[in-house]
Amino acid sequence: MLIHISVMAACARLFGITVRSISYGVGPTLLSWGKVHVKLLPLAGNVVLKDTREETLYDDDPCLDTYNFQPLWKQFVLPLSGVVVLLALSLGIMGASGWNSFVAAFGQIVHGALAPLSTAQELLGEGETFARTHGFALVFALFSLKLCAFNLLPFAGLNGGQALLAIARGGRAFVAWEETLTKWMLLPGLAILLAWVVALAVYCWRMPGL
Repeated sequence: MLIHISVMAACARLFGITVRSISYGVGPTLLSWGKVHVKLLPLAGNVVLKDTREETLYDDDPCLDTYNFQPLWKQFVLPLSGVVVLLALSLGIMGASGWNSFVAAFGQIVHGALAPLSTAQELLGEGETFARTHGFALVFALFSLKLCAFNLLPFAGLNGGQALLAIARGGRAFVAWEETLTKWMLLPGLAILLAWVVALAVYCWRMPGL
């Protein structure tokens, strides 16, 4: 999460886009330093950019540093930058087996969400076994690969969905149908996330000693 969010913020600065805020984690804010906010739960995070769809700007603002006024390639690359760097780092640690784990993760995420009390439990068990039998670097790499796959799913709120929306806009700053499409794209992602939260809660409840 730290690498993912930091790379996106750095990429935005490199592209000349104004960064409004950077949040590491979710929930109540524990620490703030300028635009950087550290939250209670280190589960996610976000980078808020200058964007006319989210804020009202002065009429004389040329919007040169605004995300949704950037060329299509920048609007497409920026959401994927953090995932690409984290993916490359993880593959560098795991090697060829890491790519197989990454590709398999897409199906595992969906199948586990469809069966949180069976398939997801088996996958979580395999993950626990891997964590118990391997060092920190490999565990970090495997977890990061699964996280990259999740973030590349084509749903709103995830990097894959943001990149697809950028393509759908065709480089335009605003399209009338985007808000409606975003709402529909948000639902499957939330359903998958909720299913895995349930699966993890059940798995932890069933663990010996808990």
